[in-house]
Amino acid sequence: MRALSVTEEQTEAGSKKPFWSFWNVLAVFAVSALFHVGVVLFVHLSSNGQPLYPDARRYEQQSMLMAFAWRYEYAHSPDQIAGSSFWGYSAAMALCRLLTGGGWLAAKTALSLFASTGALAAHGLATLSGCGRRRATAVGLIVGTSPSLLLWDAWGLKDGLITALLLWSLFLLLRARFTLACLTALAGIQLCSYLRAAAAIFLATALLTRLRFRRGYLTGLVVTAVAALAFVIPRATTLLGLVSGLEIGAGNYIDFSGGYGSRNLLSNPQYIAHFLFGPFPWAFGPETATPGRWLYLGTTVWIASLVLIPVAVKKAWKDTEGAGRTMVLASAAYTATYLLSFGAEFYRQRSVTECMMMILIVLYVPLSPAAAAARVLMWLSVVAGLAVLQASYLTPTVWSKWLAGGVLCCMLLTALVRTPFARLRR
Repeated sequence: MRALSVTEEQTEAGSKKPFWSFWNVLAVFAVSALFHVGVVLFVHLSSNGQPLYPDARRYEQQSMLMAFAWRYEYAHSPDQIAGSSFWGYSAAMALCRLLTGGGWLAAKTALSLFASTGALAAHGLATLSGCGRRRATAVGLIVGTSPSLLLWDAWGLKDGLITALLLWSLFLLLRARFTLACLTALAGIQLCSYLRAAAAIFLATALLTRLRFRRGYLTGLVVTAVAALAFVIPRATTLLGLVSGLEIGAGNYIDFSGGYGSRNLLSNPQYIAHFLFGPFPWAFGPETATPGRWLYLGTTVWIASLVLIPVAVKKAWKDTEGAGRTMVLASAAYTATYLLSFGAEFYRQRSVTECMMMILIVLYVPLSPAAAAARVLMWLSVVAGLAVLQASYLTPTVWSKWLAGGVLCCMLLTALVRTPFARLRR
């Protein structure tokens, strides 16, 4: 009787698991959607409905023209209105305008709702990696409430959309059979070639991690080759033909050095600090009182993740069955492409790497929450001390800089020797 009752309890618990998983996923999406739509409305009302970013201004104008032309059937080709072959996000925004029957705010809201589904894809990746319900929920909430992605969505930019597309493509690529995974990856690569060509490197690398030279994979390889020749290669040829042919600034053409305003690390390695710590309020002065100040919250999350990512990558590399090794290789390929092409100061393109780093940290860091928090706080105190020493408004004189440096050294020494003294007392 006892064995029977235990079996019945296990069966009942197993029947309740899908029920609670459904509500868990629904709660993650609800929180993510609430944050995305809320930030979009807040920023839109605070800015009086005006684009705060040059790219957002261009997307808003092009999408308005596209929606008007499609509504009255004046044009059938998006590139005739956008003026180039980089029309993907403008067309997506114009489509949202048509579907919602509204303006720029309605389009941003619709796109932010799709971007919020990236939290569901992150939750699914955590489940594929064998994580429990709590850790999978934490991953979904971290992606759904990422400060950087929320800000880019609110400004009418495409980074949240691209991140969600990459997460869903990665989830389907790892979950499906090889042939279907190939088709999924190729569809994502084709979409990325219209939205952001560098993001296609992420999916191409992820697909290569699943490649096996076996008889059962022959169909998928043939389908991949045919689809790539028919769709991906012509699009890639068009993009390569546009290099050094389009101006993104007066007298500045797109090229592999990064283009206008870039800090390409291949030719300018001294700008690595911009990639690691920017944008950060080093001056703390009136010149930082701009809309870009909202970036500092996301920058703090990025800087905090730098101290934990080496440990997470070391453990994720051993996960060949889940998403660990695939995410490490794909993120590394995307980051290398980003650093060696657009450079260290294109912080919007860094948001994909930041999101993947946070997923890896939550899934694979082998530290307790208290140990991880202690390590992050120590690292942030060092970065904050450097910021105080560089800020002319906080430490205007040489003596104040020496005083701040002395206080920082004392704090670090106290943190370092506190653990040995505690062991001696025990």
